Order: sequence, then structure tokens, then C-alpha cells
Amino acid sequence: MDAIFVKLVLQIRRLLGAPAARASALFPTRPVLLSATEPVLDRAKVVRQGWCLKESDHLKVWRRRWLVLTRQRLCTFKTDDSGYTAPTSSIDMSNAICSATSSTTIVVRELRDKGSSQENPLKVYALKFSDPLECRAWLAMLHECIMAQDAPRSNLISKAWEALHHTKE
Repeated sequence: MDAIFVKLVLQIRRLLGAPAARASALFPTRPVLLSATEPVLDRAKVVRQGWCLKESDHLKVWRRRWLVLTRQRLCTFKTDDSGYTAPTSSIDMSNAICSATSSTTIVVRELRDKGSSQENPLKVYALKFSDPLECRAWLAMLHECIMAQDAPRSNLISKAWEALHHTKE
């Protein structure tokens, strides 16, 4: 019994010696969740919002969702009066690509990073809209938000190209 106790004390001392090891070894890590009342989106940054049908991940049934788009995120909520708390799903627009699969359906994929393959995305949203005009408007705004994420990089590339082009002349 004493040998087990000594081993336990030595193990605890070893764990407590390194601050990083202490937290991870003594307390298992959990994802940090926002409180149910804390908004995940800033209302002032919303560029488009409206109702759509979103295909569920596992059961593949279509559910009515309130879709909210900012330049950085695409989120869905169960209701339009949720106060932007507790989204049912969310995609980071900096790694997103989207395409229309029919006149009323858009598929949005969040890739692991901008250069990774489309074959193994982190998340896939299938979104269905009431009419083709609504679908086209959402597709255009999604493309605009995706391009806005690439704008700083594109500006740097174009400035470098211009500088290179001017030095050769």
C-alpha cells in the first residue's frame, strides 16, 4: 500500500512540476463552448440572412433553418429570432468554396485549408432555396464573401506583379 502511495505522490509531483502538463494531465480538455446567451455573430456585420432548407448531416433530411452570412462565417439557426446565439452549424468562410448543384440548391464546403482537396472537406452544407432568384442571390453573396477572404493575398500578389513588371521595363 505504501509503495502505491509513494508512486502516486511522485506522479502528482511530476505532473505539477510542468505547468502545461499539469492542466492537460489532471483535467481533460473539453471544447470551449459559448454560453447560450452570448451572440456568436455581430448584427452589424451580417451581409445577408433568410430562410432556407438545410440537409442534415447524418439523417439526410431537409430542415428549415435561418441562414446568416457575414464576411467571416456562414451560420444556421433554428429560428430567426435566436439573437444569433447557439447556431446549429457554422462554416468559416476563409476556407470555404461553394457551387450550385441545381437552380435552387447550393453546396458549401469548408476545406481543411485553402489549398486542400475538395474530396475530404471538414463540413459540407447542402442548402435549398424557395426559388432560383433567391438561390442566385445567395450564391453571388457567398462568392463575394469568399473572395473578400482572398483579397489581402490577391492585393499583395498584384502589387508584387506590378513591381516586377515595372522593373523589367
